[in-house]
Amino acid sequence: MRVWEDSLSEHDRKVIANRGPRALSGFGERPALLVIDMYRGAIGEDRPIYEQQDKYPGGCGNYAWKAVRHMQKLIPAARETGIPVVYSNNIYRAIQGLPRADDPNYGFSELNFQSEIQPELAMQPGDLLVEKQRASMFFQTGLIFMLLNKKVDSLIIVGNSTSGCVRATAIDAIGYEFKVSVVEECVFDRIEISHKASLFDLHFKYCDVVSVDQTYEYLASIRQYQKIAAPVGG
Repeated sequence: MRVWEDSLSEHDRKVIANRGPRALSGFGERPALLVIDMYRGAIGEDRPIYEQQDKYPGGCGNYAWKAVRHMQKLIPAARETGIPVVYSNNIYRAIQGLPRADDPNYGFSELNFQSEIQPELAMQPGDLLVEKQRASMFFQTGLIFMLLNKKVDSLIIVGNSTSGCVRATAIDAIGYEFKVSVVEECVFDRIEISHKASLFDLHFKYCDVVSVDQTYEYLASIRQYQKIAAPVGG
């Protein structure tokens, strides 16, 4: 069962049944994995959100950690496949003249430990990074040029948060004509209804919401193709 199904009313179900499903875009041939805003402040501690809002006001707690555990396996699998892995971080640096960048009490300041990428999902050599200050990874960043340079035609999206940066990035990516797949188990939000409604909305209107198992199968198919296509003795 899809995560949003228990939130649909009878009216919603009838509308969906009459309309029919959106044709799936499918995975592309040259994907990249986008890892959106997995910084400490967005994750917090592995316990309910309301128990830690004093320390992590933007943290997603146990919802985040459930996704982190999936990402700890999926991101290395993407690296092993050889596809580009692109992280984003919402961070404010003083050298850029950004407001409160030199305030260590500000969660997005480079001086605050909460602006650091969660160590369990640390970047590795070869990974790429986009620093941003708004929701979409594409807004006022060099992401589109990075993807075009790598000849990417499709995106696999994981990270934070479903109703915010994940949704904004996915919709912008559709605008650039990328095929987009959001991995259901690897995205999260502070509010359950926001998470469910955003995933439903993305799948209903814009892109494919896929399972982590489907994603592993897709990555495996790429590795198999690479073996077949490799020159003899190469």
